[in-house]
Amino acid sequence: MEKKAFVTADIARFCHHSRETVKRWLERGRIKGYRVGTSGHWRILPKDLALFLKENNIPFPDPRETGIDLKALLDSQTTVTFCWEFNRNRKDHHIRPGVACEDCLIYKVKSINCYALREEVRHKKIYCGHSCEDCAYFHFQQKEIEPEI
Repeated sequence: MEKKAFVTADIARFCHHSRETVKRWLERGRIKGYRVGTSGHWRILPKDLALFLKENNIPFPDPRETGIDLKALLDSQTTVTFCWEFNRNRKDHHIRPGVACEDCLIYKVKSINCYALREEVRHKKIYCGHSCEDCAYFHFQQKEIEPEI
């Protein structure tokens, strides 16, 4: 079964470092991860682990150990781009003033289709300041998911 996310103990084992070191990497943004639940335990997506290993010249672990071929994941064109990743370096701020992406429901549930979630729940915890029609991420996603004719 393919692993959806790794915990700090997994990363420590793959990188031959302590869990505390991995937590420091996460807190400093050296490896990308997210926190879950009220306990705040870290989770790291496979693509983020693969990028971290490549960028730091750490050997890729055997796929039998990880449950996924991380090196092949980097080579594939199927990596997911979330709205907060897409908008990170853009000049037009997509989020309403006074809030952060990390506060948004889209970020918390790791939704790829933010526009679908917004349409379904009409929730005030979705902090995008654009309409979908005016959103560059929406148009980017539409190009990616529309079938080629």
